[in-house]
Amino acid sequence: MTHEVFGKLRFKEADESWAGSAGLPRFAAVGQMPAPAPLTEEEAVRMAADMSAALEAMKEQMRAQFGERVDQALAELDRAAEGTEPAPAESDPKDQEREQRRAARREKNAALFAKGRFPVRVAAPGGAEPSPAQQASYRFLCDNEATVYDAVVGQVWESFQSAYEQEHWRQVAGIKAAATVADLNGRFAVTRVDIAREARNGFAHLVFLLESDWQDEHGMVVTYAPDTREAHWTSWEGLYDLLESDEPESEAEQEEYVPSPHDLLLEAILTGDEPLARELVARGADINALGEDEYPPLWISVDQIEVEEVRRLLAFGADPNLPNPDEKTTPLKHAKRMYRDMGFAPAKKRDALLDGMMSLVREAAGERFHDIQLRLEEIMRLLEAATKTES
Repeated sequence: MTHEVFGKLRFKEADESWAGSAGLPRFAAVGQMPAPAPLTEEEAVRMAADMSAALEAMKEQMRAQFGERVDQALAELDRAAEGTEPAPAESDPKDQEREQRRAARREKNAALFAKGRFPVRVAAPGGAEPSPAQQASYRFLCDNEATVYDAVVGQVWESFQSAYEQEHWRQVAGIKAAATVADLNGRFAVTRVDIAREARNGFAHLVFLLESDWQDEHGMVVTYAPDTREAHWTSWEGLYDLLESDEPESEAEQEEYVPSPHDLLLEAILTGDEPLARELVARGADINALGEDEYPPLWISVDQIEVEEVRRLLAFGADPNLPNPDEKTTPLKHAKRMYRDMGFAPAKKRDALLDGMMSLVREAAGERFHDIQLRLEEIMRLLEAATKTES
């Protein structure tokens, strides 16, 4: 659609947001990180030395907890690895497709940034039109780009300092020093701004997405509140703690939650209220009646290693063959994989380092780890018996 304030917008159903762009030349200039330059020989040597120092520090921490057995375990791993070469990685067509899409997206964005345009997303749950508060924030951003840009870059500098102060992370990630924010040129990118639905004092919050060479894989965001002109950097996990809102809830949000028969049955089973659970089943409630992309309660109880929950769910008809929607693993397959991953059973593919570390963890945990093994074994026994009954 063409909006009177935002111009051309396309609705992104997957993100529930309107996508467009704005003339923001300062942000466009830092919208994409350049391709990394090849390491010089000196940089490669220094990086190798830093990683070696980080590994040695990690070993010292493990020695403090597990004693000299760590050195014996690592020596055994080194001997096992001698004379072996890693198998060449097979090319995955899906990975190639994803890389091609990323390359096309980078090329498209580069053309957009070259025009001084910057990607904008407007949150629109249910396809809602941009709110007055979102329009006010967009106008504020376009009229005060320099102010907002300086605040965002100030938070970028703070995030860098926070990462660089962590010596272990600095060594592992190979983070280079910087004396001022100017030294970070080319080492970070502000890739997009999202205009949130949450609003305060008539302005929606602005959320800037960032990439950098010091952040972790989950990424970083900077929020900016036009009403107070305050900015804060955070991770995705901490984002919604910053999006305070004085906006009234939508009608959908105001609707009182009414649990479904499935929800009532699940609660009755998990709390041990068998009379109520039997009554709900008699009235037609089905523990296997799941919504789209909803995880089966039995799979979740297996994942949490809750033996009694598994027992109760099976007693009220939970399907032991019902997989989760993502990995497509049944509760029994998931239990067996957990059992192998924790080192209680042989695995088809051995990871010597993981095996060595898990051995030390098992020894340190003692009876607690043994209890986990017994609980998983009981869960597998219950699921195998239920699977045979189903067949």
